[in-house]
Amino acid sequence: MIIDSHVHAGEYYRHFTTAFADQMMATTGMPPEALSAPEAKLIAEMDAAGVDRAFLLAFDVRRVEGFSVPNEFVAELCARHPDRFIGFASVDAATPGAADRLRHAITELGLSGLKTAPCYLRMSPADPRWYDVYETARELGIPVLVHTGYTPAKNADGRYFSPLLLEPVARDFPDLKIILAHLGTPWTGPCVELLARHPNLYADLSIFGSYRPPATVAGALAHARERGVLDRVLWGTDFPFATMTESVDRMARLTKDSEPWPDGSAPLTPEEYRAVMGGTAARLTGRPDLFTP
Repeated sequence: MIIDSHVHAGEYYRHFTTAFADQMMATTGMPPEALSAPEAKLIAEMDAAGVDRAFLLAFDVRRVEGFSVPNEFVAELCARHPDRFIGFASVDAATPGAADRLRHAITELGLSGLKTAPCYLRMSPADPRWYDVYETARELGIPVLVHTGYTPAKNADGRYFSPLLLEPVARDFPDLKIILAHLGTPWTGPCVELLARHPNLYADLSIFGSYRPPATVAGALAHARERGVLDRVLWGTDFPFATMTESVDRMARLTKDSEPWPDGSAPLTPEEYRAVMGGTAARLTGRPDLFTP
């Protein structure tokens, strides 16, 4: 079972602004129009890469960027493909009723997690306005995926890129499962250390695992193994910003090729590979039945 833990829903001509697409895709070498994940494209990409399921993300940045990928849109996709998608809602804590919208998305629309984008919204993930949202997520028993690390979006606030901003949240909500997106790139080392301090924290490899050199990826995984947190690292792509097929191939090579690994570190074992590629994601969502060893 392979689960991509970071996949964006949305279509270029329906959801994203041209300016946002220009900024985001410029770093990938793909045209702005590639920032699009229509239903057929998503399924075809997953099938080609051997990806069984995906965390499919809504994206509420309307207050700053002027657009959103609505929770309802993601819920409709998940309803049509319940065996392929695990839907994550998105809310903006700076708009009134955010916690209520999250509750509605989970209890009425059937979504299974929360995606937040603090730096895109120009606010810290530890801003007190998020706390009602976090408390609602904790009460509902859902994981929260938080953007951490760099983004090329020009309206984003760089003061809120660092994953270390989540430390007080991890401390104040010890029962809330929080996924730090992108392994906090470029703060990957501090991100691993943050996981070591707080057992409720997880991290995904999206973008980082898809584009960084194999030795850099292997070094981060070796660090996570050394600190005893490799079982809280999830594979993800950030599709459509990266392809699933190439990312799966890159991860598979890290189980066979010892050359990228630091001295004294072995490639991923079969058990580690299965956990990173899907087992941990299934466990995190409360659906271990999704994963067959």
